[in-house]
Amino acid sequence: MFQDFVITLAQADTWVQYLGTLFISIIPFFESYVAIPIGIVFAFPNVQIVAIAAVGNWLSVMVFIWLLSGLREKVIKNKGSKKENKRSKRAQNIFNKYGVAGISFAGPIICFHVCAAISIASGANKTYVSIWQAIGIGTWSIALGVAFHYGVNLLEHLPNLNPFS
Repeated sequence: MFQDFVITLAQADTWVQYLGTLFISIIPFFESYVAIPIGIVFAFPNVQIVAIAAVGNWLSVMVFIWLLSGLREKVIKNKGSKKENKRSKRAQNIFNKYGVAGISFAGPIICFHVCAAISIASGANKTYVSIWQAIGIGTWSIALGVAFHYGVNLLEHLPNLNPFS
């Protein structure tokens, strides 16, 4: 189903490609680091694809942060005390070791939504998390866009290795 969507997207008009890229980048665990390579492999306009994928990823993470922050506030008001389980201890240890900035830059490894959840659950300010998530998403989107742009172009010069030729 996803393959059919991507193939249809490759044959669509430019504005549909942009909307498709935005849609892919909004989905958790796909995000900009899946949308950007797809766009570049299918020769969509690189700068626009990187920007659209970053914005889509950023929008979905911001909505997630603000919803999760509100949920956390309600849970804390209702419970008062916090029960520790194995998963929350592990997340808290990761947060204590790397902080909001470190976790935000681990987005492509863990998923930006999970990074935001760890930060919010650990008690970080939602505005601070939002800022660092925006920096992490922007930085990784540009880095991945440049890497995939030159990687795909490199394959064009090595036709025997190019799976798309």
